Amino acid sequence: MNSGRKWPYHLTRRQFLRHFGIASSAITLSPFFMDRFASVCQAASGLTRVYKVKNGDCFQNTAKLWDMLGGPARYIGPTDVVVIKGNAQWPKQGYTHTGCIKGVIDQILAIPEFYGEILICDNIQTNVVPGALGFDATVANRVQNWPDHNWNSLAAQYQANGKPVATKQWTCGAWRDITYPGYSAWDPANGEGWSRSFFAYNTRPTWLSYPVFQSPLTSGRVIDPKNGVWEKGAYTGRKVKTIVMPTLNNHGTGSEDTAGVTSAIKSFFGATEMSPVYGSLWHGYYDAHYSSVGVNSAQSLGELVGRYINTLFAPALYMTAAMWSGWYSRTGTAAQTNTVLACENPVSLDFVSCRDVISPYASWLNPADASHNTYKQIYGCCSQGIGTMDPLSIEVISYDFSHPTATRLDVERKIRDFKTGIATQQDVKDVINLYMESQ
Repeated sequence: MNSGRKWPYHLTRRQFLRHFGIASSAITLSPFFMDRFASVCQAASGLTRVYKVKNGDCFQNTAKLWDMLGGPARYIGPTDVVVIKGNAQWPKQGYTHTGCIKGVIDQILAIPEFYGEILICDNIQTNVVPGALGFDATVANRVQNWPDHNWNSLAAQYQANGKPVATKQWTCGAWRDITYPGYSAWDPANGEGWSRSFFAYNTRPTWLSYPVFQSPLTSGRVIDPKNGVWEKGAYTGRKVKTIVMPTLNNHGTGSEDTAGVTSAIKSFFGATEMSPVYGSLWHGYYDAHYSSVGVNSAQSLGELVGRYINTLFAPALYMTAAMWSGWYSRTGTAAQTNTVLACENPVSLDFVSCRDVISPYASWLNPADASHNTYKQIYGCCSQGIGTMDPLSIEVISYDFSHPTATRLDVERKIRDFKTGIATQQDVKDVINLYMESQ
């Protein structure tokens, strides 16, 4: 397990600081201490970080989460087109919390000289229920969500204030001839469409796809999540950055079903097409949902998502909006968990989200139990080289607004600021003292 590199990160706070010879009453920031601390922080680069913030409102939680991540500019450039891929298919907590989306957008818009676009997107497949879904949810369907707006009205408010934010509901495309197996890229010169990959999975002819779509804000601008922005007959070099923002819900009702949890991994089923007739073949091909059904359905689901990330496009960041967690179902009984989480891969994010946030209410969503479909789904994606579900390889950086603390990340940052002249020695002592008191 290479425990020699990892063990300092599983000490208690006090043990960790004593390991460096630090006492809360008298701290000397000697070069020896700095070098020792820097070396162990460098060793932590082998760990996957999941960031977790809880017990603030949706805006406090998302602002703190961005702060812990190092700010949106770490992931997004000022000219980028940002695709926020949410979950829109169900009412109440079944669609991504609109307030969390607003919190994420506000921080992106604050990037200096940002003049890109921000597009809130999803493919609701054939689940068209006017007034019930994320894009146009009525007030009655915003229970256990943010009551002030649905996605469309939120985007309209931004536009009324001159901000480049819009919604885009992806719709499945028409059939076109393909070579099987193979990849059929969509030409943006033809407008909107889908790039499709055809392959054999468990002997089934299967396809995955991703949308290439017209910007709702700029005429003639086509958004290709894999290849970037297309305008005036060519790709411009401007980048498209996707942030996946899932919900955290039980996929079944009152117990586990064949999928287990629906969160970051399963969110990709709204970034691909499905058959126009649910549960049927489409021109002799299985969509991702239909192809995963059968033996080891949950693991197959995860494996197909891993293939999607490896062969179509990989998002820049994943943020789980778990202000409410539907432990019973996507639209029924839910716990007000007031938590948001982030990670650069969906496997570790779903593992921590399920373990720490939702499984205390529903034991069948425990990702550490290999008999559960939630475990199998996460494992399937992990088996494709995506993330890790090994607890010893994951460092959870947490902040709780009910009990404000300093994290190891705060100590690391403050020492870095001290070395560059931004922070004083007293600033470092203060954050270390707070960190020790946070035990």
